Amino acid sequence: MSGDIATSASARRVNATRVLETLRERPPELGDMSSNELMDATGMSRPTVLAASEHLVRLGWAQESSDRSAGRLSGRGRPSRYFSFAATAGYVLGVDIGAHSVRVTLADLHGTPVQERQHLFDDPAIAAERRLTRVREFTADTMRIAGLTTGQILAVCIGTSGTVDAEGIVRRRTGIPGFLDVDVRAALAPDFTSHVYVENDCNLALIAERWKGRAIAAQDVACLLAGERLGVGLCAAGTLVRGHDNAARDLGFLSLMGDFSGADAIAARARDQGVLLVAELSARGGPLTPSAPGAELYALAEGDPHRVTAAHVFEAARRADAAAAPMLDTALEAAARAIATIGMLLAPELVVLTGAVAAAGDVLLPPLRRRIAELAPRPPRVEASPLGENAVVTGAVRLALDAAHAYYLAPLVPAPNTVVGRD
Repeated sequence: MSGDIATSASARRVNATRVLETLRERPPELGDMSSNELMDATGMSRPTVLAASEHLVRLGWAQESSDRSAGRLSGRGRPSRYFSFAATAGYVLGVDIGAHSVRVTLADLHGTPVQERQHLFDDPAIAAERRLTRVREFTADTMRIAGLTTGQILAVCIGTSGTVDAEGIVRRRTGIPGFLDVDVRAALAPDFTSHVYVENDCNLALIAERWKGRAIAAQDVACLLAGERLGVGLCAAGTLVRGHDNAARDLGFLSLMGDFSGADAIAARARDQGVLLVAELSARGGPLTPSAPGAELYALAEGDPHRVTAAHVFEAARRADAAAAPMLDTALEAAARAIATIGMLLAPELVVLTGAVAAAGDVLLPPLRRRIAELAPRPPRVEASPLGENAVVTGAVRLALDAAHAYYLAPLVPAPNTVVGRD
């Protein structure tokens, strides 16, 4: 008898899991699914589908649409019942900690954002302890605005630059001042009752590109973050490449190529070049004519070198400022060498330029592709991400969703705040 009970419980779990996955995969815009649609999608009988769906409702992972179910006949002569995945039975939190800002996204279990916010740090060189305190305060405020409590958060993923070990400690090559050897997980985990993960920002950008970005259909991909520092996320045969100590993204080899480094990122170099040019023109009293090299950039920065941003340099290039092209060549050199080297070693089918600089893909990609073609015999395809500044936080949401599935949905434990009686 006990064996029959175990077999019955096991079969019920398998059936419920199949129905749950079917409901989860249903795009939210298509609405709920009828019992007949579930039968067709799963290949299970009507009694089995209904039993599994009712079990999921009791667990809190599915909900039944009573207004559509009542008295409505299906094409098979029986009243149809309608079910949907309870995407708001729990939530996940993605956090992207950078040198200049922190981004936070709260999302439901479909991955649909319910709150997205950004906070700029007054001082990019803020001490690590103070930075983490600001992150904690900002995250708590974001949950308060969304009307959520920590008990409703099933998983949290925090992205940061640098090599992150299994314990969530930043070990080396971070672009955030004072963040070396900082235990990010220990600092933020006490604020939550859920699972908390810390991951390298380049890896998260890659995860985001394969979920919602440019690399959805790609299996062998490199994802280059190129704002303030150069970093890369790697994917081979559909699997994230971590390497020993999670250090596979280390671009330290750039130092062997004319003394480049990870600090030679596209945005940082473009801004530095722009500052020098505007300062030089300002010292002369401004450009000689409106069409003189640097005139467009000078106007965008209002003649003040302190106002120059990478976006100004990119916009000057769009306006055909004659000084912009050589500045872009200089700014792109380290990135081109990194991509060419990765292309020769790993032969990715696609390299995605991601982060904030991706918005300038129209002016960056042509010279970048040309330079890579000069350096590599078989240059990879290079594209700009549509995710822009949200790439890292989007990847954090995806990783948190995967964790929520592994710890809550896959084992079919009750959803938070769900009281489950005996079947």
